[in-house]
Amino acid sequence: MSQSVNLHIYPAPIVNESRIFRQTRAVADAGLFERIVIGGQKSHGLPDREVLDDRRMIERVGAPADERPRSILGRIREQLAWSRAAYRAWRATDVRAVNAHSVAVLPVCHALARRHRAALIYDTHELETETSTSGGIQGKVFRLIERFYIRRCDAVFVVNESIADWYRRAYPGMRVTSVRNAPTRVEDPRPVDLRGRFAIPAEARVYVHVGNIVAHRHVSEILRAFAARESSGDHVVFIGSGALADDVRRAAAEHVNIHHLDAVPADAVVDTVAGGDVGLCLIEPTCLSYALSLPNKALEYSMAGIPFFYTDLVEVDRLLGGEATAWKIGATVDALTEAMATLADESIAEGRAAVTQVALPHWPEESARMLSEYRRVLGAA
Repeated sequence: MSQSVNLHIYPAPIVNESRIFRQTRAVADAGLFERIVIGGQKSHGLPDREVLDDRRMIERVGAPADERPRSILGRIREQLAWSRAAYRAWRATDVRAVNAHSVAVLPVCHALARRHRAALIYDTHELETETSTSGGIQGKVFRLIERFYIRRCDAVFVVNESIADWYRRAYPGMRVTSVRNAPTRVEDPRPVDLRGRFAIPAEARVYVHVGNIVAHRHVSEILRAFAARESSGDHVVFIGSGALADDVRRAAAEHVNIHHLDAVPADAVVDTVAGGDVGLCLIEPTCLSYALSLPNKALEYSMAGIPFFYTDLVEVDRLLGGEATAWKIGATVDALTEAMATLADESIAEGRAAVTQVALPHWPEESARMLSEYRRVLGAA
């Protein structure tokens, strides 16, 4: 075992970064490094150093993020200042591999990798140069950074094959490895009684929306559709938090069929989702990153054993297979209300049967590909 460090850098406070936690746990279990450090940004109310287990710890550096609206130049200055703090924090650490979990930190990760003669791994969580915010100056800066540094990386990890194919076309000859998020549960779900928790009648149909309640999830359309069907017996439970959670809470105060449940621990998500009848995975494919995404909620609904309505997402098509396209809908208020009005109990039963046959990503297999790449770049057998 190497007496050295695998450093993972992400410009965030590191609180609910489930993918990073899962990846680093797999690396720790493989025994490739003595320590694994997850480097993040200082935040009020969080410790500068936080031990996760005997090999992993979080180190938060730099100044806390300014929560006030900033110009693009202000955000760039803030990122540069944080990158300088990150370099100072880990320039004396015995780093053997550096994982850059964002295009914005590729420059500082490259600088640290060069200083330590360490492996550099680009470990992107989405197609960052093709997001809804990648227009304008920020997008141009991100594209320049990625184009300059990506061929200096020893390995590239992405979240699904569609995004991997995009990188292979954009950078011919580049070695890209898909490491999909995957449920870690192995036992059958134990459904939470959502009807009992929210006094929903037994005969009512319960829809669930799990995950971040933020823009580009058609939250407004969902709220309006359920408000229109308040007398129909269709209820929706939003499970999570985010910038639009207050909109959900206000709607819940006005409509008896709209409910909100705060985010639950990661190991309780599938059980909670299983308390519903139908899921909602209405991602707005407003950018290529969203269009090529495989949302965690699609995996969670599938593992919970409930069918779900979804928008036009190629990776969900790939996950579910061609026969599931009956559940693909437009995300307008009219389309959603019509889908709910015409959905028969028999269709839900058929959907449940079909979703139990879905070949979900298996984390031991996904992480095995990742660990193989680690061993390759480290020169281990």
